[in-house]
Amino acid sequence: MKFKINRRLIGGIAAASAAALLLAGCSGAAQPADESQAGGDPKGLKVALSNGFVNGWRLTLIDKFEQEAEKLKGEGIVSDYSVVNAPGENSATEQASQIRSLMLQNPDVLMVIPASSTALVPVVEEACTAGINVVILDADMDTSCGTVVRNDYGQWGADSLEPALEAIGGKGNVIVNRGVIGSQPEEEFNARQQEILAEHPDVKVAAEVNGFCDAATAQKEIVAILGSMPEIAAVPGCIGGMGVVQAFESANREAPVVVFDTDGKSLSFWKDKGIDNGSFAALTDPGQVIAAMYVALAKERGEEVPEQVVLPLVQVTKDSLDYWVETLGADEYAANQWDEESTDAAIKALLAGEAVQAPAQK
Repeated sequence: MKFKINRRLIGGIAAASAAALLLAGCSGAAQPADESQAGGDPKGLKVALSNGFVNGWRLTLIDKFEQEAEKLKGEGIVSDYSVVNAPGENSATEQASQIRSLMLQNPDVLMVIPASSTALVPVVEEACTAGINVVILDADMDTSCGTVVRNDYGQWGADSLEPALEAIGGKGNVIVNRGVIGSQPEEEFNARQQEILAEHPDVKVAAEVNGFCDAATAQKEIVAILGSMPEIAAVPGCIGGMGVVQAFESANREAPVVVFDTDGKSLSFWKDKGIDNGSFAALTDPGQVIAAMYVALAKERGEEVPEQVVLPLVQVTKDSLDYWVETLGADEYAANQWDEESTDAAIKALLAGEAVQAPAQK
């Protein structure tokens, strides 16, 4: 798909139907920052990021966004950037209102981490109609216009299970730690894990817990059932490894193979405990926001970009643990180090139907 951004043309169309939109009183289109740059490097872009809710992973993503936007500002590519976190508890209604407010500021690029992949479709399409270059992050969304940049949630399910099965030799009792049940990522994540487990008849699922991809919740859920559990070889699933290990320690039981979070605190816990049983860390990549910025710039230049840019996740093994412990702050999450070159390579690979490679650590 080729995108040629012409906001004046689109803006004229949007203005004709502005009364039908909820942006009453706004003729809609953001003017191009510098039309003389058409086909070349864009200049003076206004970039806005709308975030559906805040947690530690999202804070790392926002920090990555601000660092890269500041770099691009120094190069003259970005003139202004902003981050707005929707109020409330992941409310799509509140985020839609927030996005409409951002549209009144005429951004050139609008990046959206949606509270809902369905409820926000209308407002995303309003933004596209207004001539705004829209990129949706960390979620799939079926729109007629926005470009999706995300990780593969089915692959996340595989990456969060297969190393554990290998570590236990493909046999033994496991507890499956579910994520946010009902969410699109968790549905794809769990469906892939069930497919893999069906291929391993010597692995018995002794229980499932709903750990909500949170170490404290996972600890509480494991503590509640552990007394009735047989010997457990592994607890694969949606991260939470630090809480799982603590639950087993409190019951004076040997730690199983677990999936740690990719934040500095969890990885330091893993290292300090000297856990060397095949445990690992796997999580979606907050660095995808940097790739998303360069996807937006490619669209600004009118280059061909896939409708979905699906990127590799972050994985930490025992071999790379020291690097990440030394690199990350306690509350910072590991991120792939995307830049313009690696993003362009990812786009080319996707267009050619080839596998996308994560950028090398620098």
